[in-house]
Amino acid sequence: MMKTPYLFLAFVCISLFSFAEEKRIATPFIFEKSEDAPAVPENTGIYHFTFEGLKKSDLSTQITLSCDGDKNELIELKKGVFEYTASAGSHRFVIYINDNYFELYSYDLILGSQEKHYYLIQVQSTYGMQLEVDKPVIYLYPQESSDFEITVEPKGEMAFTYPKYQGNWTGTMHPNGNLDIDGESYRYLFWESKQKTDALNPATTEGFVVDQKNIVSFLESKLKAVGFTASERADFITFWGPKMQQNEQVFVTFHQDTECDRFAKLNISPKPDNLHRFYMSWGKYTGNAIPEPQQLSRFNRTGFTAIEWGGQEIPTITKSLSL
Repeated sequence: MMKTPYLFLAFVCISLFSFAEEKRIATPFIFEKSEDAPAVPENTGIYHFTFEGLKKSDLSTQITLSCDGDKNELIELKKGVFEYTASAGSHRFVIYINDNYFELYSYDLILGSQEKHYYLIQVQSTYGMQLEVDKPVIYLYPQESSDFEITVEPKGEMAFTYPKYQGNWTGTMHPNGNLDIDGESYRYLFWESKQKTDALNPATTEGFVVDQKNIVSFLESKLKAVGFTASERADFITFWGPKMQQNEQVFVTFHQDTECDRFAKLNISPKPDNLHRFYMSWGKYTGNAIPEPQQLSRFNRTGFTAIEWGGQEIPTITKSLSL
């Protein structure tokens, strides 16, 4: 029997945002070979899938598979391999292993009648990925003009600062929020860093699923509720809103105050009466898990107050499989 004449490479791209450019991680389904499978009925064939990159403990486990958007099936994986019988033609797959790995999406995988097609699937771990922590900005609102010093200790490599950071920022702060540094005036201090982080899972993380059309109003509502001023909200939304609106739906979770130490330690002298840190993690979402709504605390802005906000776009995973 004549073999199907092609070499096929299918992959799923998961977008990661950085300050300078969009990064993508490709998880390919690599076609290796085709052979006759006369034992199966006419007009059917066999896919032979081998996973590469699994931890030893995950080589023999139960995975979840959806073919062409049909109901989920439980498949036994043995030594990183399984076979799937399907009708001759073209099929798409979504495969979920467990929360240690990204869901695997294929494009059309062509299958010939009474043929067995071998694919190598390169899996990608969801843990320890290096992402940009984007645009943390720091505002200072003292009760009277005075000198300040700020140090930032990111959990990773500092990628960009403005004004230039040389071990610290020093200058004079004013009640209206202006910061004088080396003869120049700034509204806030800006930094970014590269650091490792985990993927988001709406099935286990408190947060919100937001439709594209509601992103701006959602951010307005949440930021206003926690106590951002109008100008601070404008800074936040004009930076994140356009990026988030490139997706039909996003999953969002926030981090407040001491929880933000996971990204960086922030030291301010003199010590503010109130230091409020507010970070947002978000990612494109195509599943149907309903997260537990997150409860947020409101800022106390009495006395000398410092505000910091930042965020990062993180790949989003879910146990819900759909094409």
